[in-house]
Amino acid sequence: MPLKKILVLDGVTAVCRFRDDGVIMDAEGLLPADLMARLAKFAQWYRRMVSGNTDLLSLFSQMRGWSPSQGWIVQGDTMTVCSAGNMVCMFENAKGSLNEIMQALREAAHE
Repeated sequence: MPLKKILVLDGVTAVCRFRDDGVIMDAEGLLPADLMARLAKFAQWYRRMVSGNTDLLSLFSQMRGWSPSQGWIVQGDTMTVCSAGNMVCMFENAKGSLNEIMQALREAAHE
């Protein structure tokens, strides 16, 4: 799924695909290039942290299905940043649908 198909979803202000080292492969949106690069690095770092935490959750809960993680979400008062695979997106809470955006990110991450 091209990034522009995610960018046109209601509320989305930025979306990018990043490599395993956090370098941007492709980006679309309203963020300046330096902020987009920081968003990608944050997403790469956060994905690693979530991966470690889901492994611990699996270990301590003895429940299956937590790992590997299917993505993560950080929601503030007005904006949300969410990710699936090597895709990260920023959107306005009042305008965007979290479920719709996460589904689009999951599909794009598996292309």
